[in-house]
Amino acid sequence: MRMLLSALVTAFGVLGATVALLTTGSRATALGVLLDMLLAAGLLRLTGEQSWTEIAVLVAIVALRLLVRTALTADFRRRSGDGQRPAERVDRALPG
Repeated sequence: MRMLLSALVTAFGVLGATVALLTTGSRATALGVLLDMLLAAGLLRLTGEQSWTEIAVLVAIVALRLLVRTALTADFRRRSGDGQRPAERVDRALPG
């Protein structure tokens, strides 16, 4: 049951990231949504009995997620060059 729920959260993460990308135009936002949902799916898989090895793997996944998101977000902003968020550059930002 946990594996099925984890798979559903993963699928919703991909769907949510796609929707975020299409509505905001921001790759950083879409990546954040995807990574958060993948982390949630991983946590659901650990809801039973866990060993120290599984906990160590989870810590490594969380650390890797933070490093990847920080690096890619900085790269996206550096490539934009104008200091605006990607959604503002492509005129897809929500009216505000």
